Amino acid sequence: MELDHLKEAWAALDNRLKRNETLNESIILEVKKSKAGKLVNRFIAFEMISLAAILLLLPLCIYYFDLRGGNFWIWDATVLFVIAVCLIYPFWGVYKIQGLMKFNLTKNVGNNVLCINRYNIRLKREIKVLAYFVGPTFVILAVLSYAAMNATFSLWIFLFCLLIMGGLFCYWSYKIYGKGLNSILRSLDEISELREE
Repeated sequence: MELDHLKEAWAALDNRLKRNETLNESIILEVKKSKAGKLVNRFIAFEMISLAAILLLLPLCIYYFDLRGGNFWIWDATVLFVIAVCLIYPFWGVYKIQGLMKFNLTKNVGNNVLCINRYNIRLKREIKVLAYFVGPTFVILAVLSYAAMNATFSLWIFLFCLLIMGGLFCYWSYKIYGKGLNSILRSLDEISELREE
């Protein structure tokens, strides 16, 4: 009789533990989904802010070119280069945002991993274009412009500080992006494992 009672107590305890384990797994699953979703939403927000900043910079550059254009050809080339970048970037920015918008945690995890990996590839291409073409071209044009205008020492210091701050900001931003993308992929991997169990 005592043995039957112990078996019943053990079975009840085993059932309770299984329910708790299932509950804990579902809580962990929801936390991982929430974390991944929030990071993706942050990326989308940052991309939209970047897009808005570029779109606000465009009329300013056009106005400045109209106001000061024609005095130094190299300065005109610099402003026109910035205008060209401001005209091209919105298409690229919308393309990246559109890719991120496909992220949906109600769908299969594989689709979300594919979405994040595609975004990561786009980001790496953007970094290469900035590091090997846009950045160096802008620096060369800016230095040549300052030299052509016989800029004062304080303007050279301003340019130097601006270039350092811009470089550090880009480096920091893309470092944050990399950590965030790795975190999303880890969360998706954990979600996949929990669903398989």
